[in-house]
Amino acid sequence: MIPFTHWFPQQRVLFGRGMAADLRRALAEVGIARPLIVCSARAQTTRAVQALAESFGAAAARVWGGVQAHAPLHAAIEGAQLARAHRADAIVSFGGGSASDLAKGIALAVAEGSDIESFAMRREQGSITAAHSSAPKLPIVALPTTLSGAEVTPGFSLTRADAYKLIFRDAALAARAIVLDPELIVDAPTDILLGSGMNAIAHCVEALYSKARTPISSLFAEEGLRRLWHGLASRLEGADSADELLIGAYFAGAAIVNARTALHHAICHKLAPMARISHGEANAAVLPHVAAFNLAECPAETARMAAAMELPDASIAAIATRLHELARRAGLRTRLREFGLERDRLQELAARVFAEPGLAFNPRPIDRPEDIEALLAAAW
Repeated sequence: MIPFTHWFPQQRVLFGRGMAADLRRALAEVGIARPLIVCSARAQTTRAVQALAESFGAAAARVWGGVQAHAPLHAAIEGAQLARAHRADAIVSFGGGSASDLAKGIALAVAEGSDIESFAMRREQGSITAAHSSAPKLPIVALPTTLSGAEVTPGFSLTRADAYKLIFRDAALAARAIVLDPELIVDAPTDILLGSGMNAIAHCVEALYSKARTPISSLFAEEGLRRLWHGLASRLEGADSADELLIGAYFAGAAIVNARTALHHAICHKLAPMARISHGEANAAVLPHVAAFNLAECPAETARMAAAMELPDASIAAIATRLHELARRAGLRTRLREFGLERDRLQELAARVFAEPGLAFNPRPIDRPEDIEALLAAAW
């Protein structure tokens, strides 16, 4: 066994049905009294968000429905201005991955000012570089309503106006508290929940074969994949599997805190904003192809995935086929051309992916953009 270092964020995880309704006491214990609550415009009108705000008192909490798909960079700057004006002592995210990413972006912008793009990670000559932010950060509390697992990790993304997604990572921006309330996802639209579920499965797959994996992250990934696979199948059959899905998504997020993500998420980070689709949809279309591309280098991890997915055939083809079938059963589009992405844009997409930091953790070397373009052509 090779030496490794495994890092755990300083997080409290609160799990239980109805947990979100009694949040004020838990937050008061860690000194939070004037949060900025960030959510989507639709969520802003829901009783759950209104009750959350009311629990802090008439003027103590400010609700901002500025969350949009792919967390625009400009929204993080705007949210930081609101947080300063409100004199917020914390950011509370209510929603999926975009809400969590925006909360982290707001906290970074409060700490460092509007020029936060300089803190994005870059891949240069095979290595990852980024400016370090040492300024104190507002604490973040997350209430996930999807299975993205973004709330667990110190990484996040913000999207520029040119549809280019910037990737950040700051240990101080991992949520201090995560409230896993199954009641927040039990009535979620099936397409949104299952799309985010495919993203969570992708977290487990990449964590299992990432070059940065540790024995601890692999345990999280394997258990997460097992719970997610069973929970999504149960959901498709009409069962309430919200508890199992939320725990599975948490394990998936905990796995990539250390293992990181690789080629698959590098593609999704650039594909989704370019094609104007959700991150979950991008995962559903790309994952079978990237898994088949990488698993040829990872026979032991192939067997572990097949066992977690309860597949009698522990082959690469069987895993890729079942991933594709699950996405189709969920009603998700599984071909890039189904998104309206023109075939002649694959070269541009491949070039963007080739600059992604996550390629440093891919088990199979990517030496040129043409390798990625060939994979995208197979998914097209």
